[in-house]
Amino acid sequence: MISGILLTIAVLLIMVIAALLIILWAVPVTFTGRGELRHEAPTLIFAFCVHWGALSLQTQIPDEEKIDIILFGRTVRRIALETATPKQPETGGRGEEKELETDSGKRTSSPDILGIVDAVLTYTGALLRQISIDHLRASLRFGLGDAAMTGEVFGCLMALRGMLMATGGKASLAAVAVFDEPVIEGEAEGAIRIAHPLSLVPPVIRIIRHPAVWKMVRNR
Repeated sequence: MISGILLTIAVLLIMVIAALLIILWAVPVTFTGRGELRHEAPTLIFAFCVHWGALSLQTQIPDEEKIDIILFGRTVRRIALETATPKQPETGGRGEEKELETDSGKRTSSPDILGIVDAVLTYTGALLRQISIDHLRASLRFGLGDAAMTGEVFGCLMALRGMLMATGGKASLAAVAVFDEPVIEGEAEGAIRIAHPLSLVPPVIRIIRHPAVWKMVRNR
């Protein structure tokens, strides 16, 4: 009797896991977002939405300090985003700098940035093969306060714009150089689609298992 119940539970568990894996493989994930950098304030406005079947996540920062979880078109939960308050620096009598230590008393080591970049770049191709661009559009108005440097950056952006033309209009870049004042403002919007989310798991696991990335994860 007990063995029959355990066997039934095991079969149901296997069926649930199999169904979940099929859903992760078959149901695509779509990311849409829009960002705007305003020079007057200056203010950075960012909004994004993630669609996965009947489930959606969306937010807009800084207008909305929350993330809405939407299921079948209805908001089922709202998660408030906590804004971190800056800590006041501690003043010591001797004016000596204190070393950061973990709870175990060991000194926290800085992450290996080059190693992490190498790990990500190694598997970037495998990640990008699973991502399709619906559209990416960006416009920029900038000036660096130095006419020569502004011109050099503008030339690089125009070269990048030429490369984006090979996407058949899916990605575009518009830039305006301002040579008489320092200014940076612009906006960008886009949407990308992951056809098989489950296929991202192997390269992500390989990135996490990289020594530099794994060391950073353990030190957190």
